[in-house]
Amino acid sequence: MRSETDVVVIGAGMGGLAAAIGAAAAGLRVTVVEAGDAPGGKARAVPTPGGPADTGPTVLTMRHVLDALFAACGTRAEEHLTLIPLPRLARHFWPDGSSLDLFTDTEANIEAIRAFAGDKEAAAFRRFDHLTTGLWEAFHRSVIAAPKPDLWRIAAATVTRPQLWPALRPGLTMRDLLAHHFKDPRLAQLFGRYATYVGGRPGATPAVLSLIWQAEVQGVWAIREGMHGVAAALARVAEAKGVRFHYGAKAKRIVRKEGRVTAVEIETGVSIPCGACIFNGDPGALRDGLLGDAARASMEKSPRPAPQSFRLGLGLWRDADRR
Repeated sequence: MRSETDVVVIGAGMGGLAAAIGAAAAGLRVTVVEAGDAPGGKARAVPTPGGPADTGPTVLTMRHVLDALFAACGTRAEEHLTLIPLPRLARHFWPDGSSLDLFTDTEANIEAIRAFAGDKEAAAFRRFDHLTTGLWEAFHRSVIAAPKPDLWRIAAATVTRPQLWPALRPGLTMRDLLAHHFKDPRLAQLFGRYATYVGGRPGATPAVLSLIWQAEVQGVWAIREGMHGVAAALARVAEAKGVRFHYGAKAKRIVRKEGRVTAVEIETGVSIPCGACIFNGDPGALRDGLLGDAARASMEKSPRPAPQSFRLGLGLWRDADRR
């Protein structure tokens, strides 16, 4: 007899919600178990005297990822959320009292940097923007939007763009690349902050990740319902698609027999039979045996993952300061 669940997703953060929707859209029966009392993971809210306050990201980038998730559920983001395009990407401040606004328009950014740091830095930004545009075009489909990096597509995209090769030199860091472009340390600091989006620092992050600038310059949206409202809306449309959610249900063990997942056990003692499990959490938890010996054994031949910061779902959800 077939079980009522094909896939159990552990964790209702953005990644878990995206995985659940994708699996449901493929015709699978999906159950999500979440230790918290609401979806969202890091994109959650805490009560305050002024109302709920987001504890995670403050704005949305790469909106097409969100649109695709709602489309997979047969609806549109605008039917569930109020998305407000922001004319200013961000306002940056320095201790010396200087500030710089950046926008979605390249020419507006060039003029802003010209007024901020002079003609040479404005020209340097134009070159940097052109380079990162090429990096984005080369790596978006082959890496960012791919289930796993496609080496053949990467090679095809880069071999025809010799202007990108210097940025792809092994060992070249974001700090090195930015020092080559900018003489004003404030601009190197500004664009170097994108290293933090992957849990790194400019001196230890590959230069190619400077392309994150292009993810931001495509646009930034505020959500009237809050970023935790995005998670709540995704959970609602996922439920309408047939996904079952269990909150306050902390996963205790992933059960495997003969090399295959057969169930997920909850701390309350409930066991959910399934044929597959998607773990939306730190892989180190599996390696450390926090979800059972079988799950730990499945990680023994995998390299220990480096800590990452806020890489949720299929897109880039910014943990940005909003001023």
